Parts: sequence; structure tokens; C-alpha cells
Amino acid sequence: MSLPDEDLWYCKQNGYYRIPTTLPTDLVDRLNQTTDHQIQTMRDPILWEKTDSRTPADIRRLSKILTRDPVYMETASHPLILDTLESLLGPNIEVLTNKHNHLMVRPPGSAAVPWHTGEEIYDPILFTALIYLEESTIENGCIHLVPGSHQRPFRGKKRYSDGAFRDQALYQRSLPMPMPRGGILLFDDRLYHGSDT
Repeated sequence: MSLPDEDLWYCKQNGYYRIPTTLPTDLVDRLNQTTDHQIQTMRDPILWEKTDSRTPADIRRLSKILTRDPVYMETASHPLILDTLESLLGPNIEVLTNKHNHLMVRPPGSAAVPWHTGEEIYDPILFTALIYLEESTIENGCIHLVPGSHQRPFRGKKRYSDGAFRDQALYQRSLPMPMPRGGILLFDDRLYHGSDT
């Protein structure tokens, strides 16, 4: 599958691409069942929402997700993702296990994910694939991206403080990215991104 020229241009200029087709329902169901099990068993490594609490309800992130169960790697290598990435980047696609190899759980009322960029503008192109196990909306804290920030001609801060998410200048430049259950959002890791509460 090759993306239309207009989609390729849009992604190159803005730094992100929403795959128009969702993952198969049965795969998303298996992902959710496996993730529920991972949460209930509280298998490390885990990042906790509150450092003083150790219950499944306080898990913020499950780390090293690709080695926890084969369904995660099956999803990461799904043709919807790989074919789109090949259109954007070429045929030599590598799945990195030392970066963004996690699943965000983010319980209700969790802290914002501060504005950050993964890589500097001169680093090799690295794309992040966000796979949505449930619907993500503006109301429940969907990711915000700053379109075009992967092309900034200057070095910027890699991470902004944990201050009020909406008080940062980047918020005014950002677009919210609501996504459906089973949706896939690909973005250049050099884009500034973050999530509200």
C-alpha cells in the first residue's frame, strides 16, 4: 500500500498521520484483555501515578510492553502500521524497544503528560505509533501535537516543566488529536507533544 502524494506531503509538513482505518476489533479486544491482565498482576516495570500507592488503579504506564505478551508485537508489526510507515520512511523499518516501548494507562484524574519532544531536529527520523485501546477524546485527555514543530530551525527545550499544561505557549499552537478505539496515530518524534488531564 502506498499513501497518496497529498498524504505524504501533509505528513512531511505537519509531522503526523492518522491512519484512516482502525485495527480489527478482535485484535483490539485481545489487546484489552491482555492489558487488563497485565494491570491486575502488576508485573514490573511499572510507572505509578502516585508514588505512595501500589494498586492497579494507580498504574500510569506499563513499560517494556513489547516483551510482555506476543499480542503487543503482533500489533506493532500489523500491516496497517508497517505499510504506512514504509510509505513515509522507506522499507527499512526497525521497532525500537528502548524508546516509547510502553502502554499509557493514565487513570482518571491523572497528571498531564508535560510538553516534550523525543529527539532533536538533527537526529535521525523516528516515528512513534500510538495505538488506541479505547476512544481518546478532548474530555479524557487526548494527545496534543504541535504541527510542523519537527521542522523548527533551532534547538528547543526537550521537555517543559510539569506546570499547567494549558499555560504553556505550545498549547496555543497545538491541535488535539481525538482518536477512535483501534485507531493508530503516527508522528515524528521530533514534534512537541503532550496530554492534558
